[in-house]
Amino acid sequence: MKKSIFLSSFLSCLFLLFSCGKDDDSDDNDAEEVEVVVQFVQSSGFDLEGDNEDIPKLRLLGSVESPTTVTVDLVNSGTTASGEDFNFDAPAIVMIPPGNYDGSNASALPITDLSIVDDTEEEETETIELRLSDPTGDAVLGDRTNTTYSILDNDGLTISFSRAVNSANESSEEDLPKILVIGTVQQETTITVTDLGNGSAINGEDYLLESPVDIVIPAGVYNGGEASLVQIPSLSIIDDDIVELTEFFELELSTATNENLGITSTRYEIKGFSPCENGVADSYPCSGYDLLGSISLSDFLAGSGNDIWGWTDEFSGKEYAIVGLNNGTAFVEISGDDPIYLGKLPTATGPSSWRDIKVYKDHAFIVSEANSHGMQVFDLTKLRNVSNPPATFQADTRYQGFGNAHNIVINEDTGFAYVVGTDRGDIYGGGAHFINIQDPKNPIAAGGYGADGYSHDAQVVTYNGPDADYLGKEIYIGSNENEVIIADVTDKDNPVNISKVSYSNISYTHQGWFTEDQQYFILGDELDEVDFGFQSRTLVFDFTDLDNPLFFDTYLGTTSAIDHNGYVKGDEYYLANYTAGLRVLDIAGIANKSINEISYFDTFPTSDNAQFSGVWSVYPYFSNGKVAISDINSGLFIVKKSN
Repeated sequence: MKKSIFLSSFLSCLFLLFSCGKDDDSDDNDAEEVEVVVQFVQSSGFDLEGDNEDIPKLRLLGSVESPTTVTVDLVNSGTTASGEDFNFDAPAIVMIPPGNYDGSNASALPITDLSIVDDTEEEETETIELRLSDPTGDAVLGDRTNTTYSILDNDGLTISFSRAVNSANESSEEDLPKILVIGTVQQETTITVTDLGNGSAINGEDYLLESPVDIVIPAGVYNGGEASLVQIPSLSIIDDDIVELTEFFELELSTATNENLGITSTRYEIKGFSPCENGVADSYPCSGYDLLGSISLSDFLAGSGNDIWGWTDEFSGKEYAIVGLNNGTAFVEISGDDPIYLGKLPTATGPSSWRDIKVYKDHAFIVSEANSHGMQVFDLTKLRNVSNPPATFQADTRYQGFGNAHNIVINEDTGFAYVVGTDRGDIYGGGAHFINIQDPKNPIAAGGYGADGYSHDAQVVTYNGPDADYLGKEIYIGSNENEVIIADVTDKDNPVNISKVSYSNISYTHQGWFTEDQQYFILGDELDEVDFGFQSRTLVFDFTDLDNPLFFDTYLGTTSAIDHNGYVKGDEYYLANYTAGLRVLDIAGIANKSINEISYFDTFPTSDNAQFSGVWSVYPYFSNGKVAISDINSGLFIVKKSN
């Protein structure tokens, strides 16, 4: 993705850097996008009157340089009254000071003038609901834009569910319902939790609970802290291997007199898959693909997503998504019926909106446009035994033969990596650095290729296509900003250009991929939708003769969204189409200039405009048909063809 798009004339200058006189050491790969992701720390919370310990705050992740604000408004105050139960002048505009924020609770920002009133009246539990809106400056909103806050009376005894709504994946059992006791219990008290039996989850199949279950609360003083939370005996979630819909159950709390009760009912959701029905899966427009699961950026403690790749462990058969983030790389097991976030490898230097990953010999190779990042190498077999996820991982080695890079390409047949989009002022002018990775933990510099200038992306194959002159050769296809170049890189000491090909209405030659017979090359121009107003435009070239490549055909999509990365699997082309989501094209008839959209899954339902939001990349190469999707604004999605 290119970084700041304002005017077409400025784009031309930006992309032809040398003609603009821009310094080599400050090319467009080095400038970092400044933004801070703002959201509530949690979606629900509670406090005793006057405590203000768990009062809603804003979680910040990213950087602020310019004047930045968000608005906090009161959505619903229920039975509470401002000035009596709480103090808050809504709507409140919250200023976010300049600085760097790491997303931790320690850096959370209080909401201006929000406080809870401590009175002497005995009252029922009361709630307020707040909403975030109208970000300005460097701010963008995260996932949690609403929060519900309960005010618990401290003038008597309150026994309550800790939350009205809880949810987690089947395998995690996070946030199981608990009982919260606040105040003084004069003598041993018995409470009863009953399964209402009205949910879609089935007791004995999806969860276990002996119902009704009596819980004895010992006499004592309970101050509302962790020690005041009481587990519900025998309640657990059953983790099976069955792919299921999201299901829920509801519990009810009672006592012999039903006095001193706070939140008396709770709903617990066991997250599952959402089928594509009537054009929607969960809240996402779709056709032909079901949503199996997702993990949000807030769960990753990240501000934005970028590249994605995958790994299948041949030893166990388990499958993993490897997710690029602005502050590192996340590893997620997707073998079961819900994704499991195993941990993150932090960025080698600073944060960056650009990160790229490829896999070879059970190792992930990671580059970034963060300054001086180099190439991280991570042994993926570590994922087999993660005892307490999410873990914080360390790279096994770091190659520093270059600084920043836009992309990495690996030819798994030969064991060579090709790092592209490096600094335009380096020895290869932003072209390709060759690295021998046959021993993954000991990468060795092996030359490079810069004769055709900066490569934004590339594909390298051991050629087995229709041109007999190059059979068995290692062929490099570079998407080089204003043209596609073909080079023979078999001899690392003497790489040579074979040919170049261009096309009409060029804006930015971004990325492409061979058909499996290596006769056709499918290309995306990232900015033609912005500059020329095209529907999503995909270009096809005939590479039958590598010495004489020809423009062959154009496919126009169904929306005006920008096309980004695309990959071929069999007779299908999987396109990351930014705001239009994942688009799957049937290319079986490509030789007859017949390409058709057959399915889609839109992770950015708010628009299909030509803007840099939504799906950055997709990974369609899992053997079981799952497709991993990386969304810039939302995180990871796992989808699969509908039955």
